[in-house]
Amino acid sequence: MRRWSIARRLAVAQLAGLVVIAVLAIGVSYLQTRQTFYALEREHVVATAQLIADEGTVREGFAAADPSAALQPLTLELPGPADVDWVTFFGTDATRVAHRNPALQGTHFPGDLSQVRAGRVSVDTVATGPAGLSLRALAPVLSADDETVIGVVGVGQRVPELDIAVSAQIPRILVITGVLAALALSGSAILGRYISRTTHGLGPEELAARFAVLDTALHNVSEGMVLISPTRHLTLYNDRAAELLDLPPSREAGVIGDRPLHVRELGLPAPLADLLGAGRQARDELYAVGERILVVNQRPARPGTTPTARPWTRSRRRSSEIPAPGPGTVVTLYDRTEVQEMNRELETTRSLTDALRSQTHEHANRLHTLYSLLELGRPEQARELIEQSLDARGTGADLATTAEAEPALDALLIAKASQARERGVTMDHRNEVDSPTGVPAQDLVTLMGNLLDNAIDAAADPARRDPEDRWVDAEARLEGRWLVLQVADGGPGPSAEDRERIFELGWSTKPAGPAGRGVGLALVRQTARRLGGTVDLAQDSGTVFTVELPLGAADRGLPDPVDAGHPERIDGHA
Repeated sequence: MRRWSIARRLAVAQLAGLVVIAVLAIGVSYLQTRQTFYALEREHVVATAQLIADEGTVREGFAAADPSAALQPLTLELPGPADVDWVTFFGTDATRVAHRNPALQGTHFPGDLSQVRAGRVSVDTVATGPAGLSLRALAPVLSADDETVIGVVGVGQRVPELDIAVSAQIPRILVITGVLAALALSGSAILGRYISRTTHGLGPEELAARFAVLDTALHNVSEGMVLISPTRHLTLYNDRAAELLDLPPSREAGVIGDRPLHVRELGLPAPLADLLGAGRQARDELYAVGERILVVNQRPARPGTTPTARPWTRSRRRSSEIPAPGPGTVVTLYDRTEVQEMNRELETTRSLTDALRSQTHEHANRLHTLYSLLELGRPEQARELIEQSLDARGTGADLATTAEAEPALDALLIAKASQARERGVTMDHRNEVDSPTGVPAQDLVTLMGNLLDNAIDAAADPARRDPEDRWVDAEARLEGRWLVLQVADGGPGPSAEDRERIFELGWSTKPAGPAGRGVGLALVRQTARRLGGTVDLAQDSGTVFTVELPLGAADRGLPDPVDAGHPERIDGHA
C-alpha cells in the first residue's frame, strides 16, 4: 500500500482543522444565541403575562357569573397583539377556565400553581405540550382591591431550534467553512505539485530513511563535500570539508549567528576563493590551502536539488554584492598531499626495485665476463675489470649505514643514484645521519625525493651538451638540533623572475608529467613548513636546495641550539 504524500497529508490536516474549527464555532455560537434567545423570550412572556393579568377586562371576566364565556374570546384575541403563541386562563383550583381549544376547558392543569397562588409570577420551559418546546409564564390575577388571587393567566411562546440556529449564523458559518475548504484544497493541490517536484514524489518516511543514510554517508566519506547556493553562500558541508578548509564544525551547517557563510568570508586563498565565488566547472584542479594541496572538483548541482537563496539575503546585502541568480554548485575536494606522499613512497620502492633488477642483470653479465676471462687464462684483464667496476660503483662502504641511521634515506639515495646513471647523470650522495631524527619516513622521502627528481631532471636536460654539468650531489647530515637535507645539480637553475614562483603550486618550467606539474617543490615547501623548517635556494657554481628541519631536543637528548653553539639556527637560517 502506497503511503500518503506530504501534500495529501497537509490537505487532510487542513480539512480536519477546518472541520474542528467549524464545529467549535457552531457550538459556541449556538449556545450563546440560545442563551440570549431564551433570556429575551423569558422577559417577553413574563411581561406579557403581567400586562394581561392587570387588565380590567380579565378581572371582570373572572368575577362574572360564567368566567369561561367571558374569557374565551380573549384567548383568541390577545395572542396576536401581544406577540405570543397562546393565552390561557386558569382558576385557582388549577382548572382551565378558558383555552384556545374549547375541548380543554374545564380540564385540570398538571403544573404547580402554588407560587402563583402566593402572588408571584412563575416561568418555566415546556417541552411536552402540544406546542412543542416553549416558554410559559403564569401570572396571578388579583381582585380589585389587589389582595386576593382570583385567577391565573398563562402565556406561552414557542422557541423553535431552527430559529435559534438561523440566529446563530450557523448557515453562514457552514458556507464560510466550505469556501475555506475549497481554497485550502486548491492551495494544497498547488503546494502538492511543488513538494512532489522538489521531493521527487517521496513521502516523509522515505525522505527520513534517505536522509539518515545520506547524512551518515556524508559525514563519513573521506572526501570533503560542500554545497553552495546561487548567492555563493555555504548551504551544507561535511566533516571532512570542515577539516580541509578550516571551517566551523559541520553541525552548524555553515551558519554564524543568523546568517550563512559567504565563500568570501571563509579566509581561503584567493585562487580557491575565486573558483568557489565564480561557480564555474572545475575538474581535478590543484589548490594550496595552508599546509595541504587540495584537488578540487566543482560542478552544478543536479536539477531538483539546487539550493535556493534565503528570502532575507537580498534585503541584507546591496544588490551589487549578490551574484546573478544561477544554479548552485557541489564542490568535492581531497588532500593531494597524502596521495602524493603515498605515490612518492611507491615510486621510491619501484625505483629501488628497478635499480636492484638492473644491478642484478649487470652483475650477472660481469660475472659471465669474468668467468670467461679466467677460462681464457687472462687474470690480469679480469683484475682490471674488477677494479674498473669498483671505481665506477664504489666499494660499497659509502652505502653502508649504521643500525641507528635513517634507512629510508639510504634506500632512496641508492634508488635515485641508479636512476641518475640510467639518464646519464653522475650522482654523489652522502648520508651522514648516524641516529634517528624523529622525522616521519614518508616526510623524509617527500623532501629528498622531490628535490632529487628536480635536480636529476635539470641535470639530464637534453639541451645541456657539456658532460661536466650533468651531475647531482645529495647530502643528509645533522647539525646540532637540526637535520639538513641538501641537493645540488649542475643546471643553471631558475631565472631571477622564476625564483619567486618555483614553489607555487601548479607552476613549472617543465611540461606536465603523469603526476601533474608544479607539485614537487610545492610539496617540499609545505612539508618543511609543517615540520617547522625552511627551504632555501642558492645559485653559485650550480643550483643548491637546502632544507633545514628542527629536531626534538627531548627525544634526542641534545642541548638547546644556543648552548650547542648554533644560536643562528633558532629561526632556521644559517
